Amino acid sequence: MTSVQLYDIPKGSELILNGQSLTVSSVDETDFSVESLDTGDCFSIPIKHVENEIQKRNCEVLPPLDAAQKRILREFTGGLEHVDQCKSEVRFDILCKQALVFAANALEAKGLKLTQRSMSNGGRHRRALLEEADKYAPDLGLLKKQKGGRTTKSFKLPQGRTIDAYRKRFNRFDCDMIVLMERSHMKGCRGSRMAPWQERFIAEVLKRWLVPTKPQLANVIKIVRANFPLSAQQIAAGFKYPSDTTIRARAKKVSKTIVAMGQSGKRHTVNVKGAGSTDVRALYFGERYEWDQVYLSIFTGPDGEPHIRVLDPKEATSELDANEHRRCWLHVIIDVATREVLGWVISKTADADHSMALLRMATRSKHKEAKRYRCVSEPVPPVKLVMAVADNGSATRNGEVYAAQLGAGMTVMTGRAYRATDKPYIERLFGTLEGQVLNFLPGYAGRYPGHLTGYDAVAKAKLTHDDLYGIITRYFIDEYPFRPHQGTGMYNATPRQKLENVLKEYGPAQAPSQRDRCLHLGESSTVKVTSEGVKVFNIPFNSSALQNYAENSSKPVTVHLDPDDLRKVYVTAEGMPEIMEARLTMTVLKDLTLEEAIEVMERASRDNPKLRAAHERHLEEAKARRAREIDMHTDPRDPSNYTTIEHLRTRAENVLTVEALPTGSSFGFTTKPGDVGRRDRTGDARPLPISAADPAGSPPPEEPSQPPEPVETHSPDDTTKAPQRDRRSVTFPPITKSKL
Repeated sequence: MTSVQLYDIPKGSELILNGQSLTVSSVDETDFSVESLDTGDCFSIPIKHVENEIQKRNCEVLPPLDAAQKRILREFTGGLEHVDQCKSEVRFDILCKQALVFAANALEAKGLKLTQRSMSNGGRHRRALLEEADKYAPDLGLLKKQKGGRTTKSFKLPQGRTIDAYRKRFNRFDCDMIVLMERSHMKGCRGSRMAPWQERFIAEVLKRWLVPTKPQLANVIKIVRANFPLSAQQIAAGFKYPSDTTIRARAKKVSKTIVAMGQSGKRHTVNVKGAGSTDVRALYFGERYEWDQVYLSIFTGPDGEPHIRVLDPKEATSELDANEHRRCWLHVIIDVATREVLGWVISKTADADHSMALLRMATRSKHKEAKRYRCVSEPVPPVKLVMAVADNGSATRNGEVYAAQLGAGMTVMTGRAYRATDKPYIERLFGTLEGQVLNFLPGYAGRYPGHLTGYDAVAKAKLTHDDLYGIITRYFIDEYPFRPHQGTGMYNATPRQKLENVLKEYGPAQAPSQRDRCLHLGESSTVKVTSEGVKVFNIPFNSSALQNYAENSSKPVTVHLDPDDLRKVYVTAEGMPEIMEARLTMTVLKDLTLEEAIEVMERASRDNPKLRAAHERHLEEAKARRAREIDMHTDPRDPSNYTTIEHLRTRAENVLTVEALPTGSSFGFTTKPGDVGRRDRTGDARPLPISAADPAGSPPPEEPSQPPEPVETHSPDDTTKAPQRDRRSVTFPPITKSKL
């Protein structure tokens, strides 16, 4: 079955398809051969495609006659096609002329013969013409007496000759009312009155003016004048430079976008002059969120006086102290569909840790902040986040944050650099917060450097960091959700109304997962399991599954902790397919966050440092007294204690010495070398005679009253038993000489 052409599109017709103006040069059975009026390219388009686009209202067809009339009309009006393109005064004149033309046609239809004289002042048909015209347009006041001045809109009634010219022109252009306009804008010489070399001079001035250094136009004119090349013919012809007024008038006609592009660069021009965005980018709650950071234009501190103190680098903390005057970073996350603020955090720096805290706040309840800062409204509920949109800042564009988002099941979308339209909602929120809240607080620093020249923001700083966070919290919970919003897709509804409508129209939102919060958005630490479980940040956790895995041994595990909820942690281990749970065993901390729990533990010793020092002195004294009572420490000034360690070492060696008896033959009353003075051993040696021992004639030793008991000894040579004297009865003379 052959296809039949549906619409009559003859040769010479003009097609407006996909923003292009095309002229049909030929038509065959299946295709149109067209030529682009913009580029001159020639190509073919299937007839079916054109018919489908016409049915979808994406293609405009102008027959050859209509296209020719359109070109003639635009030439006559100077490029205008519709009456709404004219000014309001011109439109009023067109309506009055149209009423006169309709009235003249109506009178002729009644049989009256109108002439130029009869329609002029004093003519026999003048009054009837005005009365008939007033019927068509009674609001124009054509019958009212004309008054001088320009206090109200008035129309000067033309004479019959002019009215007849209007009728002919109106009928010639197929009753198009735009042809009744006054063509005053086309009067005079519409071309340039400058010579070509003068135009080159103006172009050179504008080129040197549109540079990033932003020079003054008057100075540029002087420089170009001094260096502009002139030929001999131009000098002989009496070349005259264009006046400064002419050049300034030409500079004012340059588009502001072109001026911004030349003087401020493409990056700045795209942000300040680029087209906005009016598309609805999210429909249900939690589908898409934007987050960013801003350096708040306000100084915070306890009072207006400077505080100076010496900081020890080892003891100084990174937390914001109450007596520090500084500007803070505000991290905010906003839901695109409802414009509800899901989380907000202030910090000293913009880093990944606070970005993680912001994601955790968006997926948890904000009732604790609402109660702490005395909010009266219900905060926005937590929600599972689906798609994240952020810029290229270091706080959101890093491996830690990306890994956490992807692990929690989010889709990450990074905005282009210096393209504010990629995330316009969060950018607009910062401006709203500054204009409605920060601008009225003490310590406000202004919108840009040098904005508040007569105001010392540091000296006027009265708010603490916690006070500022409380003010922002009350604004985001009690005020901002209940303000009418004029943003795209909000239709002047409040964010809270939009939230209720979204939940009703698109169904409930997805619930956040506490398990994903701990595993991907929380803090992790590698510790070893003990009989008491695991300790993270000095906080104990334990469970039966954890103890069954450890089996009374110390095994390393990784503990995943949610800093906002200490009741439960998740534990992972190498080779363990299951993820174990552990409960908080110190229940006194179950309602606290990690920061609050650490604060409680630090407060015991930090609140009263003098009392802490007194307790330490008392402890040392008590330990010293106990040591003296048990005689653990002797007086080091006693000479008998100089070699205490040596005595202990000698005694230890004696304990470890294996006892052995000497073997060998008996030599009578003699001892073996090395055995003189030894009292702990017995042997077959006999003491020497006194005369041999002491040639000086010392008194002989006393003989024992009873003979000593014999001691049995064995040797390889002599296995017989020999009686021996008891060595305890042997005495020695005193030592009168010593080698020491």
